[in-house]
Amino acid sequence: MENDSPPVYRLLADRRFLLVLLAALLVRGAVGYVSLARLADDPDSYRLLALHLIEKHSFTLDDPAEPTAYRPALYPLLLAICSPSGEITPAEVAALHLVLGVFTVGIVYAWAVAMGYRNWAWLAAMLTAIDPVLLNQAMVVMTETLGTLLAAAALLALTILTKTMLADAEHYKRNMTVQAINVAGAMMLAVYSRPTFLVWLAMCTVTLAVVYYRRYRGIAAAAVIAMISAFLLAPWVARNYLIFDNHIVLGTTHGGYTLLWGNNREFYKFLQNGDQPVWDSDQLHTRFNQAHPKRATSANELARDRAAYAEATETIRQQPGMFAWSTLVRTGRFWRLAPHALSHDESPSRRLARYAVGAFYLVEFGLAIVGIVVIGRKMWSPPWIWGVMLALSFTLVHAFFWSNIRMRAPVVPVICLLATAGLQRLVSRQKEEESRES
Repeated sequence: MENDSPPVYRLLADRRFLLVLLAALLVRGAVGYVSLARLADDPDSYRLLALHLIEKHSFTLDDPAEPTAYRPALYPLLLAICSPSGEITPAEVAALHLVLGVFTVGIVYAWAVAMGYRNWAWLAAMLTAIDPVLLNQAMVVMTETLGTLLAAAALLALTILTKTMLADAEHYKRNMTVQAINVAGAMMLAVYSRPTFLVWLAMCTVTLAVVYYRRYRGIAAAAVIAMISAFLLAPWVARNYLIFDNHIVLGTTHGGYTLLWGNNREFYKFLQNGDQPVWDSDQLHTRFNQAHPKRATSANELARDRAAYAEATETIRQQPGMFAWSTLVRTGRFWRLAPHALSHDESPSRRLARYAVGAFYLVEFGLAIVGIVVIGRKMWSPPWIWGVMLALSFTLVHAFFWSNIRMRAPVVPVICLLATAGLQRLVSRQKEEESRES
C-alpha cells in the first residue's frame, strides 16, 4: 500500500478518479430524476425553514415568525442559497443532492488514497456512490446527503492531520495549525447539519491529545481544534441563549422528542408484547401533543423539548429492564442489513426491494469484517481510529435516541473503505495461492 496522499492536481489527472466521478454523476443523476415526485414532500420541514429564510429572512417554522432551533441550520440554509427560483423546487433539491453526492464520492476516493489504498480507492468511492441508504436519502428532503459529505471531509482532514503529527518538525510547524483548523471546520459544519457529530468531535479531540501527548503535538492540535470549534459553535449557542430566555441549546430542540420516541410506554409495550412486526407511533404523537399543545412560540418549543426529555427519563427510570432491552433493539436497527418494514400490509415489490438491500449489505458487511480482521490492532490507532470513533459515537447516541437504518448514513464511507480493505486482502491472497500453484 502507498501512504502518500497526492495533491488535488494528481487526483484530477487520475483516470480512475474521473471515471468514478462520471459514474457517480450518472447514478446520482438518475436517482434525482426518478425521485422528483418524492422531493416535493417535506417530511421534516426543511423546505419550510428554507422558504422562511428566503421570504422572512428568519430561521422560523411558523407565521408569525418566531425563531426556532428545532432543526439544524446548515441544510435549510443550503436549500435557500441553491434555489434561484426562491421556491425550493424538487429539481433544485435534486441538483443540490447531486452535487453533494458527487463531491462525497470524490472525497471518499481521496480519503482512500490518503489511507494507503490508492489502487483500490475507486472501489470505496463506487460503493459510496451506489450505497442503498445514501441513494434512498438522496430522494428525500433530509440531511443525510449533506451529513455524509461532511463526515467524509472530516475523515480526510483528520487523516492528513495524523500524517502531519508523524512528520518532521519543520513540516509539522508549517502545516499543523492549518490542518487542525481544517478538521475543526469540517467537523463543525457537520455539527450544523446534525448535532450528533458533537459527540464524535469530542471523542476525536480527546483521543488526539491522548495518543500524541508525549510529543505535545497532539495536545497542541487538540487545543486548536477545541478553540476553533468553540468559536464556530458560539454564534449558534448565543443566538439560542437569547431566544430561549437564557437557556443553553447546543444542538436543537428536537432532541427531547427523539429521546422520547425511543423511550415511551407505548414503544416499550410493543417491544414487550413482540406480536406485531411494525410499531405505529401515532398514539405517542397524539398523546404527547394533547398533553403539551404546540404553539407558534419559541418558549413553547423549548418547553415541549424539556417535557419530552422529562417523560423519557421518567419512563427509563420506571422501566430500567425495558430500557436496557430497547437500547439493544435500537442498536440492532442502526446496524441491521435490510430496512425495517414500514407497514403491516407491505407490498411484494417493496419487500423484495428490502431484501435486495439486505443482500447488498450482507456482502459489504462480510467484506468489512474481513477488513477489520486484516487491519487488526491498527483499527485502534490513527488514522483508522477516526472512523472507529465515528461509528462508535453514532451507535452510542442512537442506542438511546430513536434509531433506524438511515441514521448510519454518515458512517457509510467507513464501511465502504473497510469492505475495500477486505476485498483487497481476499484478492491478494488468491493471487498468492495462484502464484504458488504455478
